[in-house]
Amino acid sequence: MSNSDFKKNYFELFDLPVQFALDSNTVGERFRLLQQQFHPDRFAGTSEQEQRIAVQYSALVNQAYTTLRNPLHRSLYLLELAGMTQQDVAAQKVDGGFLMEQLELREKLETIDTMVDPETFLDHLLQEIAADIKSHQAEFEQAYQAQEIEVAAMACVKMQYLEKLLQEAEQIESTWLD
Repeated sequence: MSNSDFKKNYFELFDLPVQFALDSNTVGERFRLLQQQFHPDRFAGTSEQEQRIAVQYSALVNQAYTTLRNPLHRSLYLLELAGMTQQDVAAQKVDGGFLMEQLELREKLETIDTMVDPETFLDHLLQEIAADIKSHQAEFEQAYQAQEIEVAAMACVKMQYLEKLLQEAEQIESTWLD
């Protein structure tokens, strides 16, 4: 562990290319390797300063892993590396067609209890939302690779909308299972 390790971006820390598409198995393997190598317990017999650095490094590795394994978090991080703040991303204007689709999906979710077969309807809705997320992930990846950062940011905002909707739909599903 050196000070330069703390200055690396998450991709460098995990020895991965700075790109949206990552193999989740590779990310997991690199995480386990780094955790095994630098876990604070391995530094129990060292100086207080070395123990503190080990804890900080472990926290950095955990944060990097959390970010890299989640496509939405990874896209936001890539935009940050490209110079966009969270506020810049949030300020992106999304097209009216997308917003109308969101309203329609929300209405479907809100009226699900009135459906004849709500479980099947919810399953289809979850699949539709997941497919939309995948579509916007592909849109993000293509725009990011082309260095069209504002287009990538717009795709990221759309992913945020859909992720929130997906969480709400999954919450309804989990209450039904309880």
